[in-house]
Amino acid sequence: MKKPILYLMVILNLFLSSCNMRENMFIASGYSGNGAADVLLCRLYGNGNIEKISEITVGDNPSYFAVGNGGLIYLVNEVDTFDMKAGGGITTLRYDKKSKSLEKISSINQGGGGPCHIEVSVDGQYLITANYGSGSVSVVKLNSAGIPGKVTDAIFYGEKSHPHMTIYNPRLHTCYVSDMGLDRVHQLKLDTTQGLLMNADIPYFNCEPGNGPRHMAIDRSSANLYVINEHNSTMSVYNILSDTVTARQTVSTLPEGYAEKSYCADLHLSRSGKKIYGSNRGHNSIVAFRVGKDGKLSEPSHSDCGGNWPRNFTVSPSGKFFLVANQRSNEISVVSGSNIYAEPVSSLPLNAPACVRFLK
Repeated sequence: MKKPILYLMVILNLFLSSCNMRENMFIASGYSGNGAADVLLCRLYGNGNIEKISEITVGDNPSYFAVGNGGLIYLVNEVDTFDMKAGGGITTLRYDKKSKSLEKISSINQGGGGPCHIEVSVDGQYLITANYGSGSVSVVKLNSAGIPGKVTDAIFYGEKSHPHMTIYNPRLHTCYVSDMGLDRVHQLKLDTTQGLLMNADIPYFNCEPGNGPRHMAIDRSSANLYVINEHNSTMSVYNILSDTVTARQTVSTLPEGYAEKSYCADLHLSRSGKKIYGSNRGHNSIVAFRVGKDGKLSEPSHSDCGGNWPRNFTVSPSGKFFLVANQRSNEISVVSGSNIYAEPVSSLPLNAPACVRFLK
């Protein structure tokens, strides 16, 4: 009886080793500088090492991107003038799996200055951008091939507005827009027939004054909205099933006693939904909270971000590593989430990186 068990253990170990070394392709983008490549196609290995496979120079600050179908990559050009018109841009790339390369397909002015976030609508027909510079949100129609065709809507919230992200709640069919300038989260509905955004029954809910809501995440039940606040380095939990949305909990993302300047940036839930992570620019760390059954957060733990000014990050498919876009040290760093004192496992140079995401 012992031999079959031993045999099964050997097979299991071989399988786990194979999974550990499985390759995962990802893309990193950043702000343009000196004509250097600003978008990289890379490979992460199971041991945490990364390798650059190919690169492309897009220009005009391709700071953030969304991954579409058919190998399409949609990048916002974070500028105030694009294609000789007021507004930022959207540049579309195609990822070729066979050649492991990126090709520029199209570009379009999307009608809003300084776009800093982009997502594909749930029906796959539109792109929605949060335009920090002009205080607006834009909607762009995709044609049958998935290429951006025309701007169908743009909502402007005023000079003090600085939208930073949009996220969709499938349970409530609602699009949330975090507005750092107005300290509120807008609630919108997308008319997928005309490509128009309309206010929900309750058009917005307020955040605590001075919070600076930046990035968001929604749990699997679509009941809790997590918001990381840039200005006061906190993370808030909102019960979005309530008619009157208020913060159920707000916790600091910094260690107790830390008094230097720091500004939050990005956040992500783990695949299991049992943890949530955020980035601290200044303290230069990734904070981790345990998520309780009620959606509330535990006391934080911290990991070094592996560089300076972690603007954006992502969690590897295995959950073992963070890939961190360290903007001021000009590098993508791979760090372990299990050892707060560990040096970066590996890194890759990129000018002022702003976004890193795994390919589907």
